[in-house]
Amino acid sequence: MLLEELLRCQIQEWYPAFRRHTVPTVIMPLPAAFLRYLAGKTAYPDPDAPDEDADGPLPFLLPAITSGRNPFPPLYTHITDPVSLLDRDTSDLIFEDSSDDEDDDVESPLHPAFPELEAAVDAAIAELGGAAIPKLNWSAPKDAVFMAADGTTRCTCFAEVAMLLRASDCIAHDLASARASCQDFVRAVGVRRNAKEASAAAESAVPNGVESSNGSGSPSDPGHDEADSVAPEEDDAWLEDGFQYYLALRKWYPGLRPESEFRCFVRGQRLVGVSQRDPSAYYPSLPGWRAEVQPNIEDFFEDVVEPHFASENYTFDVSVRADGRVKLIDFNPWGGYTLPLMFEWEELEEEQRGEDELEFRVVMQQGAVRPGLMTAVPYDMLDWGDGSGWDVFLKKADTELNRQMASLGMDS
Repeated sequence: MLLEELLRCQIQEWYPAFRRHTVPTVIMPLPAAFLRYLAGKTAYPDPDAPDEDADGPLPFLLPAITSGRNPFPPLYTHITDPVSLLDRDTSDLIFEDSSDDEDDDVESPLHPAFPELEAAVDAAIAELGGAAIPKLNWSAPKDAVFMAADGTTRCTCFAEVAMLLRASDCIAHDLASARASCQDFVRAVGVRRNAKEASAAAESAVPNGVESSNGSGSPSDPGHDEADSVAPEEDDAWLEDGFQYYLALRKWYPGLRPESEFRCFVRGQRLVGVSQRDPSAYYPSLPGWRAEVQPNIEDFFEDVVEPHFASENYTFDVSVRADGRVKLIDFNPWGGYTLPLMFEWEELEEEQRGEDELEFRVVMQQGAVRPGLMTAVPYDMLDWGDGSGWDVFLKKADTELNRQMASLGMDS
């Protein structure tokens, strides 16, 4: 996979050309402080203080909410490891009353606030009808839906967006590994020099709540001479290399059916395969509907996608409505971390593929499904047995609650 091909699949790059054929979307640049938060770093580091991130990533905490639109209960601290929730060093965070924060003059670095970004996100969600699906340049946090109350990526406010983004391995990959996985990727020399000052400068330079454009001088351009660059040496070097990340909020459609979504594979600018986008389920109507859907997707590729997307090899996702109309969902690079779903990359790269009739694959019968994307649920959320993470957590929680009740003279 080449860097140019990956950059072309960023939503802020392709959305202007395909606006009429895709889901309404609001795109805004993300400030450096929020990117540091997503990476588990101190959002607003003090350049004169010792390295605050030397001890590893910070606990999983939601940002402080400034708009009052917080759908979560007052105990708003969220930490990923249930076994460590009631350790002595963190119990004061878990059982802290959020009302006490109103009297604090100094904001806790563990709960950074992003008021401008929060206002922009809430305004965009309202503009999109009250609910939206978040994604970054390439990926949506689909692997973090176990965190959501309804098991989807639907968000109604900034707090929900931040929660899904922070919990997602797909988003972490977008930030730290997407560009580095390209065979021709190089990073500018000295990106780690004056890291905190660079982060602070980027924070002040990037506006919030501004819809992106596709004009010249985009920060997403590679723009590095190979002679002046070196391969990355640190996992968090991406934080200071000047690349701009965006948040895209896409209108939520409650009636969108998973059986109507398909992934299309393009090799050498030819449509060589189409796969059911959710290979983990059997939909009885899909085998028969396939014959109607295929010509609509082929026409959409020839009339809309192929003339306006410059890459030779790529994939694109679509949704087909009951009336046959096709909507573009996303673009993805060929190979790499893009899932081939009901195909294998080796067979998609066969020279003769696409010369004959287009191959359209769906799950044809119950029991023939393949594993889906719901593989990122922590094991401790599924294991409730004696000695499991949740068992230890609940026992510690009961002990801590009894201790606090006794200290208040309320022991029964």
